[in-house]
Amino acid sequence: MKAKYLILLITITSLTSTEVFGQKLKAGRLFTRYEYAKAIPYYEKVANKNNRNSVEAMGRLGDCYRLTSNFEESAKWYSKAIENETTDASVYLNYGQALRSLGRYEEASAQFRHYAEINPDDPRGNLFAKFSNEIKTWQQPEFDYELTNAGAINTPYSDFSSVYFKNGIIFTSDRLSRSGEKRYGWTGAFYLDLFSAELKKNADGKMLLPENPSVYSTRINQTYHDGPATFSRDFKTIYFTRVTRKTGEIDSTRFYTNKLKIFSSTLEDSVWSKPSPFFLNSDAYSVGHPTLSDDGNTLYFVSDMPGGYGGTDIYRVQRQGDKWGSAENLGSVINTFGNEMFPYFHKDSVLYFSSDGLPGLGSLDVFKSVKSGSGWTVPENMNSPINSPADDFGIVICLNEKAGMISSNRSGGKGEDDIYMISIMERLPDSVLITGLVKDKESLAILPNSTVFGWDVITNKVIVLKTDANGKYEMWVKPGASLVMKGMKNGFSPDCLSLIVEPETKITNIENRDLLLGKYKIDQIFKLENIYYDFDKWNIRPDAAIELDKVVTFLNDNPEIIVELGSHTDSRGSFKYNERLSERRAQSAVEYIIANGIAKIRITAKGYGEYKLVNECSDGVKCTDQQHQDNRRTEIKITGLIEPDSSKAQQPLDVYKKGQALDLNDLKEGFFNPCKSNDETSSL
Repeated sequence: MKAKYLILLITITSLTSTEVFGQKLKAGRLFTRYEYAKAIPYYEKVANKNNRNSVEAMGRLGDCYRLTSNFEESAKWYSKAIENETTDASVYLNYGQALRSLGRYEEASAQFRHYAEINPDDPRGNLFAKFSNEIKTWQQPEFDYELTNAGAINTPYSDFSSVYFKNGIIFTSDRLSRSGEKRYGWTGAFYLDLFSAELKKNADGKMLLPENPSVYSTRINQTYHDGPATFSRDFKTIYFTRVTRKTGEIDSTRFYTNKLKIFSSTLEDSVWSKPSPFFLNSDAYSVGHPTLSDDGNTLYFVSDMPGGYGGTDIYRVQRQGDKWGSAENLGSVINTFGNEMFPYFHKDSVLYFSSDGLPGLGSLDVFKSVKSGSGWTVPENMNSPINSPADDFGIVICLNEKAGMISSNRSGGKGEDDIYMISIMERLPDSVLITGLVKDKESLAILPNSTVFGWDVITNKVIVLKTDANGKYEMWVKPGASLVMKGMKNGFSPDCLSLIVEPETKITNIENRDLLLGKYKIDQIFKLENIYYDFDKWNIRPDAAIELDKVVTFLNDNPEIIVELGSHTDSRGSFKYNERLSERRAQSAVEYIIANGIAKIRITAKGYGEYKLVNECSDGVKCTDQQHQDNRRTEIKITGLIEPDSSKAQQPLDVYKKGQALDLNDLKEGFFNPCKSNDETSSL
């Protein structure tokens, strides 16, 4: 649970008895002391009295339940506070967060938008309101990963932040340990300690699962919070987070606010030395969640020290001889106005971390960023199943990149927080990775959550891909593949590209295979081919129906588009006759399209007669039959664009899921025919 353990910025130690608080409401006193579970029954009594204090109590109940991970009750009480016209703007923000944790994303987005309206100075409202546009991308299962509950080591308590240690793991837990039976006032659970477990193969021998958990070194575990931890590559040095007693400032409620601190110890003759404090430890701010680079020369950690971007930022220090250099904030690409925490630096190149300041599936999602020179790439959401509507954090990846671990309080677990084992699909050594971006053709803006279909023309197999938050798609193929890639997004015309992977290629990556989608525009025209009518007739012939069926498909695939169907004649015959004939033909075509399921408000008929000739073949001009044929045409023109209905469960392309394998016959006939251009006139 993020509020309980992930930030771990505060530990409250009481100095005085209850009389210091005078006649203050007991619920308020408990809330101030972060004892949210104990405060709930008192707030419920106040909320049910239906007086001037009730609305505030409803909001506080929402807070208490949210901070103890009961999001159903939290949402219920926030909703009641809003129904009773609360004046506390934070209720809308917190209500949105509770709804997001329940997976009710559209409702959450509405609350974030409302918060942004009444509190425009806080960027969180608008930022989180926008996340619904990318939720579908993050929800697509990332087929590279499979999660399994770690089983035996998980308890009804919180078990989290596991790291590899020799042939086993070290993890953090608030279960009862030998370091004492003291309980943490926030939760009623025991204080955090470090535990160890062995890694053994499961029944089918395909996965290592932790077993036989036991308390780790008593030289490390002390009376209060200890953990999480990180180890050097040779396992002879440990850095860990610790909270000690009575080191903080006394606040106005006569409670100490203690700070996180980092300690280190070295292994000497199989015994850990007395832990030494980190040089940046302070009673004025917290430092914690350490992780070492693979070479041991860089330490990453989180802190709320002054000068940061938000709550907790990620920092690093680099070794200079026997000492550490000055702290360096990783900058605004990584750090936000929220809390970045639980960093993990993999193979000295990839930074994994959790954040509640970047939009995600839950209130705390895992992101990754690649070290690029002195900077970092834009953090990428790790998607499902790594992330969930709950809190996901503490990810580590094994050096062989075949396995990993993550912590989460997602539904279906055994306790407050559980450890999950990650299986990473192994790539065949002769596979080739094809990557590219999907962009807006004009602005070149990236298009997240676009759908890319990769068709192997040799096997007639099709793989469905989805672009990530950075507009990127990727596909693994075998040498010798002949491919057609088709990019699509609702509201845009498709784009295609073809490529061949040579059978004897030594290349492992084919990059920059970008797809440029043209956004549909008002007055954009599409020509229908081969719409023929019998002489002086306007009924729909079977060969004309084939083309009109393309219009039906186009409108079904693009529910936001309103069109005009225009019929044109050549100049032979009287002007009035041609106008009347074209009107009848256009109307007949429109009636056919409506009869095939298109709402009549989305299409109108227009007969132009010979009014808009495409050449010089007007009355009295000698022309060939082909020139006259060029003027006899049927066109579709976009006349309106409807804002997509976000309340709908699915848009047309949402039926295709990331990683889905299809046969070519599963798609509509002609699906991979030449893609549409975004010119003034193109064909459907």
